Amino acid sequence: MGKSVVPSVKPRSVAVEMASVEQFYRTLRTLIKTAGLVGCFYFIALAMAPFAGKETAVSFALNFLADVKFVLTLGLAGAAGTWAVAERMLRERKTQKLQDRVKELETRIDPNRSTSGLTRTGKTNPRDRRF
Repeated sequence: MGKSVVPSVKPRSVAVEMASVEQFYRTLRTLIKTAGLVGCFYFIALAMAPFAGKETAVSFALNFLADVKFVLTLGLAGAAGTWAVAERMLRERKTQKLQDRVKELETRIDPNRSTSGLTRTGKTNPRDRRF
């Protein structure tokens, strides 16, 4: 009989439609989170307004907390630095212990093997450094 006539309008693909819906909900979710955060700051500012310009127990408490926070920050930084140095020393010691075994196994496989030039702790040989 005859050919059926198909309209020439192309519908949007399902993937494009899904991506569009997903992007809409991502944007909506971001707007809700942002509105909540702005609302929290608004209510905090509203609660702090009566204390503005007044010397109260709250200001003394806040000053004390700021001092404690500073001391804790310094203590934490010192502890983190000490931990990092100790961790580095342990790693170098372990590398040095394992290096002898690795060297023995490598020479057992290939007696003519040359060295990479690293020190026993795994550091770059001082003669190879460029300044």
